[in-house]
Amino acid sequence: MLVKTIFAAIATASFGILFNIRGANLILAGVNGGIGYLVFTVSVASGFETYIGMFYASLLMTAIAEILARYRKAPASIFLAAALIPIVPGGRLFNVVMNLLEGDYQLAGADGVTALLEAGAIAIGIIATSSLTKVVLTRLQPRKNH
Repeated sequence: MLVKTIFAAIATASFGILFNIRGANLILAGVNGGIGYLVFTVSVASGFETYIGMFYASLLMTAIAEILARYRKAPASIFLAAALIPIVPGGRLFNVVMNLLEGDYQLAGADGVTALLEAGAIAIGIIATSSLTKVVLTRLQPRKNH
């Protein structure tokens, strides 16, 4: 599990290079991807469905990205976009297309539904954490009296 986590961090950093992330931000994005993949792997190993693991991972990765954005004075998307790569259900979507091409529509449909659940779980995790961050930061900012 540790080796896969390290490779997930390396893969994240590699995609970060493609996204033009540089220096310490690249390393932090890679660490974020590794942590997210570890959460996903531990969740699935604990008996949760893959989409629940992806939800937990995206919650944590988005929270880390928001914290790093404030710490590094950079957009949160720098730390999140590449970090999501290891948990994106690309392999499942490939299986959907292969099953369609092979004429196994029932398996393609089942894999398609699972891929939609996984992608939706990632999106909901990102939205929930980003929204919560905005609410908390708005409440913490001093109010101006007019």
